Amino acid sequence: MDVSLLKTIPLFADVPDDKLGKIAPFAETDEFAEGQVVVKEGGYSNHFFAIEDGTAKVERGGQHIADLGPGDVFGEQGLLEKQERSATVTASSRLRVIKIEHWELSRMRKSMPDVVEELRRKVEERAG
Repeated sequence: MDVSLLKTIPLFADVPDDKLGKIAPFAETDEFAEGQVVVKEGGYSNHFFAIEDGTAKVERGGQHIADLGPGDVFGEQGLLEKQERSATVTASSRLRVIKIEHWELSRMRKSMPDVVEELRRKVEERAG
């Protein structure tokens, strides 16, 4: 994956290019059709997603709680620890995302702990 694509995501915007160059091999893109469920509430969290293009809706307990668009992220808690999904995210248009698998983070943690800590701080700030 190209570093410039990661830079378009606010979570990664301030990460230096040399560090993003180490994250890029662990990231891939995926697409979902309108109406397709990306993550399901109560399912186990394995991926972190950043929206590259399109929109998605977030529901918890059947209630609409948020709309997401380009640059927004979801599933970030799952990037750092395995836990059940707290909401369902469904594509509300054709959706293109960047995803990082949970198990890839384990490799990142061993080879570049400083990058993982930077991500952890950003995730905690966002959740804060």
